Amino acid sequence: MNELLPNMRSLSSRFAFLRPDTAPATSRPVTKTLPVGPLRPRVEIPVRDPSPAWAEAQALIERGQHMARQDEWEALGREICDADREHRLTEGLGSVAALLAQGARRDAVEAGRAATKKAEPKVARTILATLEINMEDMPQCPATAYIVAMAHVDLALAWAGASRPGELATPRRDAFDWHMAAAARLSDEFDPFQTQSPLWAEVRCRVLAVDPKPSLRLADDYEDLIEMEPENPDHMRCFGRDLMPGRYGNREVLDRESRRTAIRTADVWGMGGYSWIQMGAIEHDPSALRWLDDELFAEGLHDILSRHPGQDMVNRLAAFCGLTASSASAPGSVQARISDCFNWIAQDHLFELHPAVWALAPLPGRSETANPDDADLVKRGRTRAISALAEHFAPLLDNGRRLVFTPTGLKMPRMV
Repeated sequence: MNELLPNMRSLSSRFAFLRPDTAPATSRPVTKTLPVGPLRPRVEIPVRDPSPAWAEAQALIERGQHMARQDEWEALGREICDADREHRLTEGLGSVAALLAQGARRDAVEAGRAATKKAEPKVARTILATLEINMEDMPQCPATAYIVAMAHVDLALAWAGASRPGELATPRRDAFDWHMAAAARLSDEFDPFQTQSPLWAEVRCRVLAVDPKPSLRLADDYEDLIEMEPENPDHMRCFGRDLMPGRYGNREVLDRESRRTAIRTADVWGMGGYSWIQMGAIEHDPSALRWLDDELFAEGLHDILSRHPGQDMVNRLAAFCGLTASSASAPGSVQARISDCFNWIAQDHLFELHPAVWALAPLPGRSETANPDDADLVKRGRTRAISALAEHFAPLLDNGRRLVFTPTGLKMPRMV
């Protein structure tokens, strides 16, 4: 059943136009892989919940939240700064520093979001003022300032919701602009190169919305961020989102920057940099599929998995190909090519299910994602994954076979 991809064009010919011109020691609960019965008839796959990557990320968020609640801001600031300076990543390739900071601002952001739902901008500002007190106590600490800046970004996005800033009613647009401007002012005070901080390079990219000409600095700001922390794929996915029309880019810029990023990060990802940026674009707007170089995208997926063959990465790529980018497709289309990728990822690499990955994967054409704290997260993710697998392999199931995912590959025995 394994299908070989066609030979790819040479790297040198494809990119001719561009010629010159360590994981932290975090405590986490022991996880077990538990075989479960078929969630749909004849589909059998072990489910790991929580997965090691998910457990580590949640432990860091909870640690940041706990230290903030205990007013251990000085110790928390040192911990975040150390992790940021050393570019520590989790098993799932997330920023340790960013996860700690996410936890530190979690309570304030949740309270602020509640105020946005009630259309109470003054209340939201007052809530964030409680975080700013900590910054006043430690004015030279980049970590506490980053926590405040990202809290402002979070609330700006809450005011926007699923709408573009230009489409917002005046009160919501004013609130959006106010919070983004507050974050932008802080970003001017902390130079990411002087502080050796990917966190502050990230803030510069997040506040592009209030720049009068964001397209002029888009590529440079993201290039700085990705160069500082190339192993973190989230930066490239965000770049892809911001390269889309309706954000700060266009079709031509998306294609050019995807290829340029692939070249710059080839020592880390092979051609995976192209795939990460395109995934970010497609997650934001499925119309990006029309412009995809499907051969280069598939090559990038192979390169990603050759460097990170763990089940966390396998689930991430399978969820993208089998869920986010899935659609009915004609033979020979880009969508059919992505379906082929789902085929070999599932057959050759997938042997356990990580439900949270599938639950948080964007659905086609929908910008909102599930709440990570949702009590039904595991059930939703498991249902999505089993449905995607059953639909993709429906001809085999209809032919009297069952799917059994094992560490040695997908087995397809006949029903007894």
